[in-house]
Amino acid sequence: MPYVVVFYDVSDNKRRDLLAKTLQSLGLVRVQRSVFMGRGGYTKAKEAIRAASRIVDARTDSVVALVVPEDYARRMLVYGGIMSDPKQKQAVRVV
Repeated sequence: MPYVVVFYDVSDNKRRDLLAKTLQSLGLVRVQRSVFMGRGGYTKAKEAIRAASRIVDARTDSVVALVVPEDYARRMLVYGGIMSDPKQKQAVRVV
């Protein structure tokens, strides 16, 4: 199953917080301050964009949902900790 990566640039704190909570409610996990990731394909990506469109201001904000094939996600390299896993101590991790 593919993964969905959602990243955003939202200027207003209230809208940004609401978007983060909404993405979490869709089953996505925060991996950086403005990046969420989870299992799902094009349908999940559309769901995230639809939800974002009810929250963000398209004149000042942007949201991108990217569908990533599972084999690509498995080759992801991470330097430092992932926000959803603050105990993670490895400097580089291959997922």
